[in-house]
Amino acid sequence: MPPRPVPLLVGRSAQLDELRRTWSAALTDGARLTLVAGEAGMGKTTLVAAFAESLDDAEVVTGQCVAFAGEGMPYAAVAQIVRDLVRRYGQDQVIGWAGAGWTSLGTLLPGLTPAPGGADVERLRLYEAVTLVLEEAARRHPLLVVVEDLHWGDQSTWHLLRFLGAALTDAPVMILATYREEELHRRHPLRPVLAELLRQRGTTRLDLGPLDAAGTADLVAAVGSPPPGVAAAIYRRSDGVPYFVEELARAAADGVTMPGTLRDALLGRVRALSEETQHVLRTAAAAGTQFEHELLAAVSDLPAPALDAALREAVDAVVLVPDETGYRFRHALLHEVVQDDLLPGEHTRLHARYAAVLTERPELSAARGHDLVHHLFAAHRLDEAFRAALASAEDGATAPHEALALYERALEVWDLVREPAAVAGDHDVVLERAARAAIWAGEAERALALVEAALRGTPADAAPEVRAYRLVIQGRALGNLMRPGGPEVLAEAVALTGDRPPTRQRAMALELLSAQLGLAGRHREAIAVADEAIAVATALDEPAYRGSARNTRAMALCALGDEEAGLAELAAARADSTARSRIAMRFWINWSNQLNLAGRFQEAKEAALAGVEMTRALGLERSGGVMLFGNAAEPMIALGELAAAERMVDRAIELVPPQNYVLHLRILRAWLALWHDRPEEVEQTLADFASVAEGHSPQTQFQGELTLLTAWLALLGPRPDPGRAWDATQRMLRAPGGHVPNRLWQVAHLAAAALRLRADDAVPADRALLAGQVAEIPAALVRPTWAPMVAAELAGDAATWRSALADPGVLAGPAVLGPYAGLQLARCLAGQDRAGAEPVLAAARREAERIGARLLTRHLDDVAQRAGLGTPRRRGADPTALTVREREVLALVAAGRSNGEIAAELFISTKTASVHVSNILAKLGVPTRGAAGALAHSRPDLLGEPAVR
Repeated sequence: MPPRPVPLLVGRSAQLDELRRTWSAALTDGARLTLVAGEAGMGKTTLVAAFAESLDDAEVVTGQCVAFAGEGMPYAAVAQIVRDLVRRYGQDQVIGWAGAGWTSLGTLLPGLTPAPGGADVERLRLYEAVTLVLEEAARRHPLLVVVEDLHWGDQSTWHLLRFLGAALTDAPVMILATYREEELHRRHPLRPVLAELLRQRGTTRLDLGPLDAAGTADLVAAVGSPPPGVAAAIYRRSDGVPYFVEELARAAADGVTMPGTLRDALLGRVRALSEETQHVLRTAAAAGTQFEHELLAAVSDLPAPALDAALREAVDAVVLVPDETGYRFRHALLHEVVQDDLLPGEHTRLHARYAAVLTERPELSAARGHDLVHHLFAAHRLDEAFRAALASAEDGATAPHEALALYERALEVWDLVREPAAVAGDHDVVLERAARAAIWAGEAERALALVEAALRGTPADAAPEVRAYRLVIQGRALGNLMRPGGPEVLAEAVALTGDRPPTRQRAMALELLSAQLGLAGRHREAIAVADEAIAVATALDEPAYRGSARNTRAMALCALGDEEAGLAELAAARADSTARSRIAMRFWINWSNQLNLAGRFQEAKEAALAGVEMTRALGLERSGGVMLFGNAAEPMIALGELAAAERMVDRAIELVPPQNYVLHLRILRAWLALWHDRPEEVEQTLADFASVAEGHSPQTQFQGELTLLTAWLALLGPRPDPGRAWDATQRMLRAPGGHVPNRLWQVAHLAAAALRLRADDAVPADRALLAGQVAEIPAALVRPTWAPMVAAELAGDAATWRSALADPGVLAGPAVLGPYAGLQLARCLAGQDRAGAEPVLAAARREAERIGARLLTRHLDDVAQRAGLGTPRRRGADPTALTVREREVLALVAAGRSNGEIAAELFISTKTASVHVSNILAKLGVPTRGAAGALAHSRPDLLGEPAVR
C-alpha cells in the first residue's frame, strides 16, 4: 500500500512548541493529557500527526472514536490502541502487562479471552488493566497515545479516559485527545467529562483557531505555486480554515475555478474520480469514517479487481488512507460530504445491505453487533433493530454503558415496533433492565430515574418479587447518591419477598437493607435485619450475602459498644467475604476502619494496606483500593505520620473516587490541613459539607468527623470561638443515637475543652449537662484514652493535666494528644512555675515538630513567648522553614535522586515532587538542586537532624 501522506503543517509553530513542552514534562515528571479542541477543518489531526512524526524514540499508538448515527461505537478507540500494542509486542506480553485483570481485555479484543460479565467491578477492572498495559508499554519506549474525534466517542471510552487521566502518574505517557468544539451543544454528555478532565493534575487544553493571512499564504505556497493574488483571495474565502485553504489551493493549482464553500471543494475532489470509485466511496461512507476491507468487499457488488482499482484511485487522490486491514477517510469532513450526498433511497439500501451481511457473517462486525443495530435502524427496519438492540444489550460481553444506551434506544422506538412486548416483555421489564445496566455503569442518577419509571409502570397484579427487585435497585441508587429514603424503600422490598421458601432476592434485599441501616446509625435494627440475612443466605448457600451481612452485623455491634464481639464477628466474616470482589473490598474497609475506631492504629494501618494489596491482586487497586487508601491514611494521622498520610490522601483524590469516597477523603485532607495549620482549608471543607455536619445526610459517620473538625478549629484556630465548639458538640451529644461511642468520647473531650474556655453564666449548668451526657456514653475500647482528657479539661489544673500527660491510655491515643496535653499543662504552669513550664514546653514542642503538627507548635511558641521563656529555636527562620515533607524531599535531593525517584520512594506523583523541589529552592534561596543538596550536607538541621557544633 502507498505510504501515508506527510501532513502539511504551517502557522502552528506555537502550538507545536506547546505540545513539545508537554511531552518533555511527561518524560521527566510523569503522564500528561492534552485536549486539542477546534472546529472541523482546523487541522487537529494534522497537528497531532506532525507532532508525532517529530518525536524521537517514541512509541505512537492511535485510536479513533467511531460514531454511528450520533452514537459512539463502544471502546472503538481504546480497542484500536490495545490491538496495535498486541501487534507490536504479542498477545502474551500484553496479557502479562495487564496483570490480574487481564481477562477484562476480552471486552476490547474478542477472541483474546472470553469477555467478562457486565458488573460494575468488571468495568473498573478493565480500566485498571488498560492503565497497566499503557504504563508497561511506556517502560519500553515513551508512549504517545492519540485518541481522535472524542466528540464521537461513547460513554465507556470517556469514562476510561477520565480514569487514565487520574491513574497514569509517573509513566512517560502523553495522551492527546482531539474533539470538535462546535459539536458540543450545551447539554452534550462529553462536556462534563471534559470539565472533570481539566480539573485533573497534568491535563491541559490546546485550542486551534483559523490561520492568519500570513499562515494562509504559507499553506497555499506549500500546496503549489499560486498566481499573484490567489493567496489573498483564498484567505478571504476560507476564513483561514486550514483544510479549506488546502482544498482551495489544490483547485487553484489545478486551474479549476475555486469553489465557494468547503463542501463544494470536497465534493469537487470526489466527483473528479471515476464513477466506479465514487460508487465505492458512497458504499464505504455508510460504514462510517473507517471500515474493514473484508466487510466492504462483502457489501460491494464489484468483483475484487475492480474494487481494488477503485480503492487505489481513492487512495491516490488522498480521499482514503489505508491501514493494516482497511481504510479510513482522509478527513472526517470528506466522509460527511460523501455520506450527505447519498440519496435517501440509496442511504436506506446501503444500510440494509450492511445489515444483511452482518447478520449472515457476524464475525465481520467490528463492534460485537453494535454496528448491526445501527445499520438496521438506519435502514428503517425497526422491528429487527429493536430485537438486535435488546440482544446486544443482554449479551454479557456488552459494556454497561453501551447496554444502557441500547436499552434506551429500544425504549425510544417502543411505540413504533409491532408487538414489542412479545419480543422484550412488558415496557416496565425493559425499564428495569436499563436501570440495572445503569447501576453497573455507575450511573446512579440515571438508574434512579429508570427504576422509578419501572415502578410506576409495574402492573398491580405483578408478582411481589418483581416490585421487590425494582425497589432493591432504587434503594441501591439512593444509597450510592447518599440520599435519604433508601432504608424505607428496601424495607418495603423485604416485606414483598416473603420468608417461605428462602429466596436469593430476599437475601439480597436483607443484606442491602442491613448495610444502609448501619450507615444511617440505626444499629439495633441493622443487627436484626443482618441476622435474618445471614439465616437466609446460609439456607441458600450464598456466602457472599452472608459475608456482607456479617460485616454489617459486626460494625453495628461495635457501634453499640460491644466492640470485642464485633471485632470477633468481623474476623469470622473474612472467609465468606472472599466470595465476591465487592464483598472482599468491603471486609477490608470495615476491618481496618473498626481497628482504627478501637484505637489499634498500627493494626488498622496494616489492615488497610493489606486490603490495598488484595485489590491489586484483583486488578482493582486504583479503583476499589481508593477507599482503602483513605482507611490507611486515617490511622497514619493518629500515629503522627502526617506527611505519609497526606501523600496517601492526595493520591486517592487524584484517582477521582466515587462521591461517597470523596467526602471521606476531603475530611481526611481537612484533618491534615488542621494539624498543618492551614485553617482556611478546614473552613472550606466545613462550608462545602455544612448540610452533612448538621445531620442532613443518611451517613452519620461523616457528621461525627465534621463535628470534631469544627470543634478543634474553633478551639485552636486563628479565631478561637469556644461557643461554636460547644454548639457543634452538643448537636451530637444531645442526640447521640446512631453515633459510635468512639466518636462520642472524642466529642465529649472537645465539649469539655469548650467549657474550660467559656466565661459565660451558663457554664455551671452546662458542666452538669455534660457530666450527665458523659455518663450515658457506652463503654468503648478508647475510653481509657479520652476519659482522662475529659477530666483534665474539666478540672483545668496542673495536677490533672500532669496526670493525663503520663496516662498510658492517653499515650496510646492519637499522637497529637501528647503535645496538646503538654500545651495545656504548660499554660497552667506558666503563671506559677515558669521553671517547671520550660521543660514541658520543650518536650511538647519536640513531639509536635516530630510529627509535623504546626498548629500545636505555633500555640506552644505563643505560650513560651507570653511566659517570657523565649521562643524555642526553629529549624530555619521563616520563610525558609521547611515542612516535614519538604525535609524528606530535601534529604533525597541531597542523596542525588531525580524527581521520579523521589516520587517513587515517597509514594507521590512526579509533579508533586517537582513542586516540592521548587518550594525548597525558593525557601533556601538557592538556584539549583545541587546547591540545595550541598547546603543540606553542611546544615543537617535542615533535615531535622541536630546541627553539627
